[in-house]
Formats: sequence, C-alpha cells, structure tokens
Amino acid sequence: MFRFENPEYLFFILLLPLLVLAQNLLHKRSQSILKSLGNTQTIQKNIIGQSAAVKKQTILWMSCILMIILTLANPQYGIKKQNVQTGNAQIMIALDASNSMLVDDIKPNRLARAQLLIRQITEKIATGKTGLISFAGEAYLQSPLTTDIATIHLLSSIIHPDQIPTQGTDLSAAIQLALKSFPEKDGYHKLLILMTDGEDHEGEALDAAKKADELGVSIITIPIGTEEGGYIPDPKMGYKTDKDGNAIRSIPNRVLLREIAEAASGEMLEIQDSDLLIKGIQSRIKHIIKKDLSFQLHNEYESRFQWPLAFAIVLLLLIILKPHFKEI
Repeated sequence: MFRFENPEYLFFILLLPLLVLAQNLLHKRSQSILKSLGNTQTIQKNIIGQSAAVKKQTILWMSCILMIILTLANPQYGIKKQNVQTGNAQIMIALDASNSMLVDDIKPNRLARAQLLIRQITEKIATGKTGLISFAGEAYLQSPLTTDIATIHLLSSIIHPDQIPTQGTDLSAAIQLALKSFPEKDGYHKLLILMTDGEDHEGEALDAAKKADELGVSIITIPIGTEEGGYIPDPKMGYKTDKDGNAIRSIPNRVLLREIAEAASGEMLEIQDSDLLIKGIQSRIKHIIKKDLSFQLHNEYESRFQWPLAFAIVLLLLIILKPHFKEI
C-alpha cells in the first residue's frame, strides 16, 4: 500500500544528473585556470583539497534537492480510517444537448425546460457538491463537483446543441463520465440525475447503469418531452427529415429510461410537476443516506512527506553550518 500522491514531481529527479554534470564541468574549468597560475606543487595540493570539498558539498546539495522532490511528491504508505459526514449526497447532473432537445412539445422547448429544472433543483435541494455534464454523441464535463451553485446555473444556461460537435445521443458516455467524475473514496453518497429524451443511439446505456450500481452510484432519469413527442427543428428546412423526406418525430424513450434507473437502484421521475419531481429527488437522497449514521468511515492513504522533509532540513543545516566547523 505505497504510492506517491503527486508523482509528477518525480520527473525533476532526472535533472539531478544534469546538475552534477554541469557542476563537474565548472569545477574542471576552475582547475585548469588554477593550474595556469603559480607553483605547481602548491597548486596541486590546493586542487586536491578543493576537489574533495566540492565533492562533499555536491553530495549534500543533491541529497537535499532529492529529499525536497520526494517531499513535494508526498510518499504515502498505509491506510487510515477517516470519518466523513454523510448528511448530504454528491449530485452529478447530466443534460442532453442533442438536436432533439430543441423539440417544442414542452414549451418553450425541451432544453430550455431542462435548464430551468436544473436551477430549481440546485436551489431547493441542499447537497454537498453538484457537478454538470453535457452530452450528445459524446459527453463533456462542464463543471466538476462544486459548492458554487452560481457556476452550475451559468454553465447549464448556455448549453446548446451547437456546442457539441458530435451529434446523436450516447447515454452510456454520460453515465461513464459521471462515474469518473465522482471521488473514488468510499463514504460518499453519489447520485446521477440524467435529463434526456432517452433516444440512445449507441445501445450501451443499460450496461453503464449496471456498472454505476456496482460502484454505488444511483441514477434518477428524467424524460424530457411529452409522450406524443414532436418534430426536430432545422434552421434550413423547417424540420429535420429522414432519407425519404419525412419529418422526424422525436418521442422520449421512457421504457429505456425506466430500465436505466432500475438497473442503478434509482427511479424515473416526470418533469410535468416540478414540485413533485423535487420531492422525489429529496426522497431518493434520503433513501440512499442511512439515517442511523451521521458519520461514515472511508479509507485514506497516510502521508509520509514528513520524513524526506526532515532529512532535507537536516542536510540544509549541514550545508549552512559546514564552513563554521573548520573554524572551531
């Protein structure tokens, strides 16, 4: 159970040989200059004494720098148990930004209604942290988990299909990105709210939902749109058409969204009554949080940076005080 918390700092160790090489070149240059001066025997004694002193000084400096690098990398060994308050859940909201979300079967359209719902949810439901994902043919993390609700409001309000280069609807991509965006530590209650019309073009959403359930992430699905559906607007042609020239009607896939929610120990909630929907989310949060526990344990690596830091301080003191030893 050993790791470095910040392994990127270890690359600086590769610079140490270059520093030693540069120091040796400078030292040899100073020796050649010294040999061009004065008595050969006297100079030879000085060179030998100087070389030994420089070598010791170099070893001390390189060792000190190495210890500082290890301190920054923060070696971690062993695991400790830490209490985490579990009064709130961490919520990731995934908003569908495919072209079909511009259908106006819900006024003013599906996307605008979902954006309003995000504001209502974040304002009325107290959570630890909230994150935001937009998706269509691909998924994008708009905001990691944060307590800054104003940022969630702003970012969700500007999501539009024009921002997503790959159109289509890949529900599995949104679920998988949400799983990566939650913390890996145990002891946190995780909830994904999936807002979409459910037209999954990839067909892997159920597998992703089952994976979410294995990782302890519940999913609430919210179908955006009426059961009658509507036509997808097209700026050039009025409505998008199929290969036969018929206007494409988009109908939310409630069957799939219900299956996704059930596979991830969640539920499907309807958007028509926002107050009832918010109560449903609150009820789901209470369900995934155990009321009889106010704290829950999770595993945490034990940091050991104190040891290399202590060695670095000792070496630095030796470097500073070494000239004074000769005077005593």
